[in-house]
Amino acid sequence: MLDDCTKLLFASQGSAELPLLFAPEVLRCTAAGPGGRPLRVLIDTGTDPSAIDLALARRLGLRLGPFGLGSDAASDAVPYTETTLPWLRMGGLEIRDLYVLAVDLSRAPFPVDLVLGYNVLCRLVLQIDYRRRRLRLTHPDLEPDAPQPGGATVPLAFYEHFPAIAGAQLANGLSLPPLTIDTGSNGGLTLSSDLALRAGLQPGAEGVAAGRGRGFVGECTVLRSAGRLQFGPFELTNVELDAPAGSGGDFGRAGRANIGNRLLARFGRVALDYGRGRCTLEPPVS
Repeated sequence: MLDDCTKLLFASQGSAELPLLFAPEVLRCTAAGPGGRPLRVLIDTGTDPSAIDLALARRLGLRLGPFGLGSDAASDAVPYTETTLPWLRMGGLEIRDLYVLAVDLSRAPFPVDLVLGYNVLCRLVLQIDYRRRRLRLTHPDLEPDAPQPGGATVPLAFYEHFPAIAGAQLANGLSLPPLTIDTGSNGGLTLSSDLALRAGLQPGAEGVAAGRGRGFVGECTVLRSAGRLQFGPFELTNVELDAPAGSGGDFGRAGRANIGNRLLARFGRVALDYGRGRCTLEPPVS
């Protein structure tokens, strides 16, 4: 196993602000890196560690290690190997010796060359301005902006290495485990099968429809409905609920609840301060 020697170097202002590419409702931006062409980067709070497309890693001549099997949201059979990207530049932030897993990202539902996950994001403050379609990556010594009236700052819990919000419940009184925050997901509220059953999300139930969902390596059947969610001072109606019907991947485990950008983007701005353990939420967008 390679050592994670990732280094973050901020310009004098201590932050990097980038245009947010928000289609299809995931956090992407462009960055400069080896090879001389712009790289499409996904900012993914639900990934640990970061990842690079395997074909790109080979084109860049990166040294690859032996292969193993990892997991994503729906699969436990994702081949990967380890490598290090020498440098990546994102506005006023340069990342050197970025430790990444090399995986096949060609089957992702949107074009992506590189995924920035926990081993980078835990060393900064991530601010997502959904209204202005901007991303701001800030040195951890700098606090995020205070919320506007009607917003709030809530404690940031952690499920494994994923940021999460505790104390949420659905309208039927179902208390949920900490909601992991997944900016690599374009979903609303995703539930594991045990929680989905308790929330009434099952085949043939009133208001439940079946569709298809896609991850980085494949797709599966997904059940969908709508509900009302409360956490902190916020009560959100008509929240999209979904549950993968398969038994593999992260959501094959019991007690998982995850919020993606379809829900997060209902707030004007979301700031994740890993070091201080805080999540700032601007008022919901009307």
